[in-house]
Amino acid sequence: MAQFIDRFSAAEMVVLRRQTAVSPQTWTDVPVKARVRQYGAAELVAGIAQGDYEVIVAHQTLETAGFPVPPRDGDRVVIGPTIIDGAYVPGSGSILTVRHPGDRGGNIGYWMQVRGGAAR
Repeated sequence: MAQFIDRFSAAEMVVLRRQTAVSPQTWTDVPVKARVRQYGAAELVAGIAQGDYEVIVAHQTLETAGFPVPPRDGDRVVIGPTIIDGAYVPGSGSILTVRHPGDRGGNIGYWMQVRGGAAR
C-alpha cells in the first residue's frame, strides 16, 4: 500500500495529529505521505458534506512513522503543512478532524473522511 501511494503524483505530505494530554496540551505529530482528494458534488450523501476530504494513508506508513494506529475519530489531519527538519510547524496548513477512519483489508490502510473546523 505504501508503494501504491508513493507512486502517484497525487500523494502529498500531510500531518496526522493525536492529542496526548489535555493540560498541558500536547500532540503526537507525524508527517506522512497520503492521497488527498475533496469529495465531488455527486458524493455529498450519507454524512459527507461539501468541503469534506478523503485522505488515504497506508498502515505501514503510519506504523513506521510512529503514529499510534489505528487512526480514530477526533484525530487531526493537516493538509498543506509547513514541515521544517522533518517536524510539523504548529499552526500551519488546514487542520481537519477525522470523522470516519475506516480501515481496509486488515491493516492495509485507512480511508479517512476529514472535515474542517478543528481548533489550532
